[in-house]
Amino acid sequence: MTKRIWDDFLTERDRQVFAQSGYGKRGGFGKRPALFIIDVQYNFCGEKPEDILEGLKTYRTHCGKEAWEAVEHIVPLLHTAREKQIPVFYTESARRADLVDSGVQVGKNHRGGEKTVLEGTRATQTLEVLAPRPQDILIAKRKPSSFFGTIFMSQLNFFDVDTLILTGCTTSGCLRATAVDAYSYNFKVIVPEETAFDRFQSSHAMSLFDLNCKYADVIPTAEVQSYLQGLPQPAPTM
Repeated sequence: MTKRIWDDFLTERDRQVFAQSGYGKRGGFGKRPALFIIDVQYNFCGEKPEDILEGLKTYRTHCGKEAWEAVEHIVPLLHTAREKQIPVFYTESARRADLVDSGVQVGKNHRGGEKTVLEGTRATQTLEVLAPRPQDILIAKRKPSSFFGTIFMSQLNFFDVDTLILTGCTTSGCLRATAVDAYSYNFKVIVPEETAFDRFQSSHAMSLFDLNCKYADVIPTAEVQSYLQGLPQPAPTM
């Protein structure tokens, strides 16, 4: 069996429980997917690939070179999604100048008052290589789940989506929260493994394990790419 990213973090008891408990069954793909790029912004990725301890000197939300490695896998998925004309969603994770829209988040970490999350700044822009196009849907969120307090659900209904392909960061935070809510709303949830990233290696691995156990199919990006490429070609426009 192919080794998974979380295997090094499981205890022997964990392995036995997983083998007997029935978790981890594939949910499969639907017929009407959407691609979702979550928080792939400069304040999470930095301006270039670099070691996380160096990147933290610029942005304390930095996720290290793993962020840029994930982006390399997101780019071809995005190209295929555009070719097939499936909906592409992005998050706009930014705050107003006084940070009041952060709520209790300001008091939960030591960087709560730092100004690297402000709307309209480069820090909160999506990386240029993945830049949204006019036809894409931007979801402005203030909390981890992209469903909370946003128009996300209504837009998914509008496009008649049944499968959400989630990419981006952080695996243990906004991606995970969005995946759990998507599952709760009865969407099929797909996480292309190489497209997710986090600043903590253990959190990344175990969040993928938990998601794969209960809420999503965590599968190789190449498999997701094959699925997208196999979708029917869009009807020609007049």
